[in-house]
Amino acid sequence: MSQSLAAAGTSVGTSVGTSAGTAAGPPAVTAAAPTAGPAAGTSADPTAGPAAGPAVGESAGTSAGPTADTTATPAAELVLVGDLCRPARLTVPDLLGRPQHRAEVTFECATSGVRHHRFTGPLLYEVLADAGPGFDPVRRKDRLRFLIAVSGADGRHALLSWAEIDPDFGQAPVLLAVTLDGAPLDRAGPQLVLPRERCGARHTSGVSVIRVDGGYTSWA
Repeated sequence: MSQSLAAAGTSVGTSVGTSAGTAAGPPAVTAAAPTAGPAAGTSADPTAGPAAGPAVGESAGTSAGPTADTTATPAAELVLVGDLCRPARLTVPDLLGRPQHRAEVTFECATSGVRHHRFTGPLLYEVLADAGPGFDPVRRKDRLRFLIAVSGADGRHALLSWAEIDPDFGQAPVLLAVTLDGAPLDRAGPQLVLPRERCGARHTSGVSVIRVDGGYTSWA
């Protein structure tokens, strides 16, 4: 009686944890030369994203020889929309072409303890300012009615006010990070990093859409 052996392989994509942790003191953000919501069953580190599939050129099972994968994974794309004079579609390489800043962030995760991460990327303010928000140029405080809605590829969302990031007001050093602990995020997409937050509640991975909304004209 003949017997056949079936082999199957699974590849597990890497993810960096998600968290609603607390930062230990105000982290420093400095200029530097030229990282997705929690997945079930993982730790609570806010930098974690959905698990990635097999790497390019990696076979999904045992093979008698090398297997070529000719399907290239497209670079993640970020779309800037809303009340902007110059809406744009950007990739991580586009963001790398802007002035880079570094943030050392500590998350004190409820389920996985203290996590330290290093991010680099352009300031969110600089990226959005280049897109030309539709402020009234005559009224300096007109920008205070603008909100910024950030959406991640994993379905997470975060909301900021323009006043938080504007140098004339809050000047929070919020980053669109393009590297996480030295690893590039070309395929995963940029991460929204708020270094001053007590926890990583608004940290968003794989940022895919940022909408600038100035529709709040009445406060009644």
